[in-house]
Amino acid sequence: MIKTTAIAAAGIALAAAVVFFVRPSLFNRLVSFVTGTPQTSSLNVVPDRSKFPVRGIDISHHNGKIDFRRVAADSIDFVYIKSTEGVDHTDPLFRTNYTSASKAGLATGFYHFFRFDRGGVKQGRHFLNTTEGLDTRLPMVIDFEEGGNPDNVDYYRIVGRLRDMSGYLKRHGRRVMIYCNTKDYERYIRGNFDDLDLWLATEREPEAGDPRKLWQHSHKGKVPGISNPVDINTFNGSRDEYSRWISPSPAAVRTAPDLAAAGGSDTINPPSGR
Repeated sequence: MIKTTAIAAAGIALAAAVVFFVRPSLFNRLVSFVTGTPQTSSLNVVPDRSKFPVRGIDISHHNGKIDFRRVAADSIDFVYIKSTEGVDHTDPLFRTNYTSASKAGLATGFYHFFRFDRGGVKQGRHFLNTTEGLDTRLPMVIDFEEGGNPDNVDYYRIVGRLRDMSGYLKRHGRRVMIYCNTKDYERYIRGNFDDLDLWLATEREPEAGDPRKLWQHSHKGKVPGISNPVDINTFNGSRDEYSRWISPSPAAVRTAPDLAAAGGSDTINPPSGR
């Protein structure tokens, strides 16, 4: 029995080692599942505040109870709050976080974790139904990540479902922004969703002509009022440009009649490779 157990343990260790080196993202997801903790990242860049003066955070129930008055006092301008995931999940602290952040005077926005294996229109409907009637001047965000999603869904189906969701939101008069990392941007987003605002998680600082609106540069931020590490983001531009971005003129906001442009081009670019 002891020998059999030792052999089994060695086999598990070998399998884990193979997964770690061949598919590290899968290994991280396995560890996250076993421990019950969210995945962590080494992303931790501190940008020059004179170049990027507008700072914000994004949160979910994983960040625990938050004192938003202390957050606002720390020169945080905006907060993106997880509202939904897939077609039926709502973040358990969504309403609490929204109400508290709004009372603290923070600009609030909402994000939805996109599921590769669920229909885009159904996800868009769930996102809108959950946030209906809540005040925001920020674009609605689709959080697009391979990590946390099944890896056996066809590329073209994923892009088609993302196009269905973004188109659904735009047909209902919402501005839409895609959040992703550099790898997912190059594989899925670039060339397929260039008509949408971009929020990019990367160590690379924005350069002249960079398309991103928001830059997520740290997953290990320390902000008063939040006990756990939090994602830190900056707006790619000046404070005046930020003010214009969150309060666009009516002509700049696409509404229901803009159906032809709702999902970008009809062509889906092939994957660029992993």
